[in-house]
Amino acid sequence: MILTRQEKQAVSITSLIIALRLLGIFLILPIFSTYAIKYPGATLTLAGIAFGIYALAQSFLQIPFGWASDRFGRKPILLIGLFLLALGSIICGIADNINHLILARFLQGSGAVSAVAMAALGDLTRPQVRAQAFTISGIAIGIAFIFGLLGGPFLAAHLGFSSLFYILAALSLFAMLLTGLFFPTIKTENSKQDESGFAKLINHVEIRRLYLATFITSFGLNMFFFTYPLSWTQIGLHQAELWKVYLIIFIPSALFIFPYVRRAEKKGKLQLPTLAAWFFLILSFGAYIAFGIQKWMLYATGIAFFLGYTLFQSLLPAFLTQRVTSEIRGSATGFYTLAGFIGSAMGGMLAGVFYDYNNKLPLVVSFLFLIVWAFIGLPSPPDPDSMN
Repeated sequence: MILTRQEKQAVSITSLIIALRLLGIFLILPIFSTYAIKYPGATLTLAGIAFGIYALAQSFLQIPFGWASDRFGRKPILLIGLFLLALGSIICGIADNINHLILARFLQGSGAVSAVAMAALGDLTRPQVRAQAFTISGIAIGIAFIFGLLGGPFLAAHLGFSSLFYILAALSLFAMLLTGLFFPTIKTENSKQDESGFAKLINHVEIRRLYLATFITSFGLNMFFFTYPLSWTQIGLHQAELWKVYLIIFIPSALFIFPYVRRAEKKGKLQLPTLAAWFFLILSFGAYIAFGIQKWMLYATGIAFFLGYTLFQSLLPAFLTQRVTSEIRGSATGFYTLAGFIGSAMGGMLAGVFYDYNNKLPLVVSFLFLIVWAFIGLPSPPDPDSMN
């Protein structure tokens, strides 16, 4: 099956809104640690807290935002979340010490609409084409990721780190405008059976595996991105040149992952991409630990990490939204994004502590998490007959 014209339009506008929001975040991600440690009063631990507290705020509010979108509709909740992101970003831009930055990052993270956007993509598409829908969203996110990884180091070097927060605010306001004008109105039902359905999804083994999956991948992402740019600066690369590194390591994912996922989805064979994603993550952290900080190794591990992480970002949301009905989809994706942001918060804040103790410790901890995850059980795609 292929997406209908209406589905293509709905998925395109939703993906654009998501990409605009994430572009600003991705501008900051690759160089945050190298600039945050320069704020007055900063230490590696406090820089890690500033890095991870955004995700912590997101964690607290994913379920309330997702539940509210089930009750009041996706569109108004999206607008509220985007406004909070814009406001918090402006305050981040004027922060003049590490403590102010930490508080502003918490406010910035209070615009917790990831679950709402994910639920909306599920609402707007049929189950049989949902992996394709999330692949389109993944392509948009991937493009935003590339521009963010390339633009962040360049813009910070030429305009100043605080300018990135103002850019994020402007992108959020533009996303609000698109949401108000073009986002489809999605009718939701206030079913009295939501509570029983909610309990059922929490007790579902495969859904719990998806929550664990997003926790571990998000934890590993922030551990990786706190350590990775510092490793490059340690061998003499100036932080303004990091964009060249990110361009090289992301090209394989941009070229190969999304076409591969689309083909696998059409054939109904998504288990192999899941295993491949886990393998690439294991390879990236394992090689990073084994071979130390060398230029060729950093390129290789960066490529492997992005291959694995990008695969999971295409597969996991599709698996989840196929397994739940629209009446509880916002709550279900709320728990999913909660698990992801808890992983991000823990990874970001612990990365500074671990790195301060030993610069390989964040990598070792992430590697062990991935090993344990394999024994617990990797996620699997739903059977076609069970999809909602």
